Amino acid sequence: MSRSRLSGSGWKPAIAVVAVLLSVCARAENGVAKLSTSRAGAVAHPPAVLVKFAESASTHDNMVKPVRLSDGRLLALSLTTHVRSQEMFGRYSSNDGVTWGEPHSLFKLPAHVGGFGYFDAFTDRDGEVHIFYLNDGNTGSVLPKSADEKPVRSGPVLDIWQVKSSNKATQWGLATSIWKGRAGDILSVVQLRNGRILLPISYMTDRGWGHRGGGFKQFTYVGSFSSSALYSDDGGETWEQSPDELVVPVPDLGTIGGVEPIVIELNDGRVWMLIRTQMGRFYESFSHDGGTHWSQPKPSSILASESPAALVRLPDQRIVMIWNEANRYPYAYGGRHVLHAAISSDEGRTWRGHREILRDPMRKDPPPPNGDWGTAYAFPVVTARGDLIFSTWVQTGIPRYLFRLDPRWLEETRQSTDFSQGVDDWSTFGTRGVELVPVPQGGNALEVRRQDVAWPSGAVWNFPVGNKGQLRLRLMLRDGFGGNNIGLTDHYSVPFDEEDVFYNVFNLPIASDGKLLDATMTANRWHNVALEWDMARGECHVDVDGRPAGVVRAQRLTGGLNYLRFHSTSDAPDRGLLVESVDANVSASWPAAARIGVTPARRALGVGQ
Repeated sequence: MSRSRLSGSGWKPAIAVVAVLLSVCARAENGVAKLSTSRAGAVAHPPAVLVKFAESASTHDNMVKPVRLSDGRLLALSLTTHVRSQEMFGRYSSNDGVTWGEPHSLFKLPAHVGGFGYFDAFTDRDGEVHIFYLNDGNTGSVLPKSADEKPVRSGPVLDIWQVKSSNKATQWGLATSIWKGRAGDILSVVQLRNGRILLPISYMTDRGWGHRGGGFKQFTYVGSFSSSALYSDDGGETWEQSPDELVVPVPDLGTIGGVEPIVIELNDGRVWMLIRTQMGRFYESFSHDGGTHWSQPKPSSILASESPAALVRLPDQRIVMIWNEANRYPYAYGGRHVLHAAISSDEGRTWRGHREILRDPMRKDPPPPNGDWGTAYAFPVVTARGDLIFSTWVQTGIPRYLFRLDPRWLEETRQSTDFSQGVDDWSTFGTRGVELVPVPQGGNALEVRRQDVAWPSGAVWNFPVGNKGQLRLRLMLRDGFGGNNIGLTDHYSVPFDEEDVFYNVFNLPIASDGKLLDATMTANRWHNVALEWDMARGECHVDVDGRPAGVVRAQRLTGGLNYLRFHSTSDAPDRGLLVESVDANVSASWPAAARIGVTPARRALGVGQ
């Protein structure tokens, strides 16, 4: 949800941002990778564009969101708006999204009750599709106010409405209101094994710093929003709300608190809720009775910007999570420059992958002055063959895409780069002196140098997460090198993050004289640097040109590393260093995996359990 919608003011459309996909083996279409339809052999496909839909804003004003029907077909839903006339359209695919039919009208929404938007949908056990919307009650927060209709009530309004199909999603009922208030975005709806439909919600309250509540709330602040859940035991005909109001702390007085919860039913019968916060991580709550009652939210071990998660269960019972694993950026308390995915085989206790699946191609330009931007808000569905197809809300421009993610790709343990395919798999935006340069022996290298003291110089690269692993770097320090810090860490932050040295798990500073621990690297020649870490021991062994250079102790606890950072430490313009290649191998971590964010030492303290 955009900041403007959460604060209660009218939402303004964001600028067009089309996510770039990571696809080293895919074909490109207008600069965006496109999926090959072949799946021969055991090779895991990297994420790729599945299909491109609308070409203009007048064709589809809302994103396409996929659901899987009971007969195995996929239905891509979209909402069109012409003045105040709103209509739901659908496209069908009978081959897991490889080809799609033309869009056709499913039903029209009633204009006199207000503007509809921000929908989510799912298919229930009986084969019927439920679509949930936010409706502004003619207050103007979704569509401009109607001169002919009065607001349904004073104050901010985003009520929740539902449309349900019949006859196996071939007919559609009337839109009905199921909850009144000022809701946050609807991002998750599930049907539990007992048949109950569970719809997690967030909503605005009258809380403020001057009216923050009684009890412990007198000593803290939990923002203006709360989370809860609606549930239906009769197939969506009637709805009840959980009596539990879920709140989380906030880092400052101007923010909103816990919003946009998502849920999944665990195999032990509990329901797990993840709540978007401004605290640099998700908070989590559990229900033991199908969503009627909930535990008090606690901080989870999953680092995240102020952006929601998506959780989906695969046919083999593994869980895939999609989210923004980012911290320390003013927009969205960490930013939405990259979107991540991970996979769990043990009900969310451990996760592997933590890989970048989308990157915002506009990250190299200054951000817009208003509106949402980046890549976030994934809406995934599982295909018949076990892949994920998803759209993203903060892919808010033209055209509209659906993406495919092969879960097997999240289990890969090796990643490397030699810059022969460019530098798009690195984040270098907002810096100066970081660029590809040719090297005499052929090929390219990444140059990282302090070009201008008014600008930072840094680069960030993602690899599969591992609590044990190796990184092998081929580096050259150039004459006039002024210093650089190599960082290993467990989350994304922008390449110009000046505080990364405090949050990196390991820091390996290279002094201006080339000294790295007990080794000294000579300028103008290539050196092979090997980093081998073991988070159970909390240490990283460093070799330079095959000889031990020393051991670095972790400066904080974590369960795994998945980011490499270069950060120039020169106080004056210098010639910097060259990176010719990087190779990461975390195969030693799997299958004996430590919980991400929870080392054995932290488990002993009960952290993250």
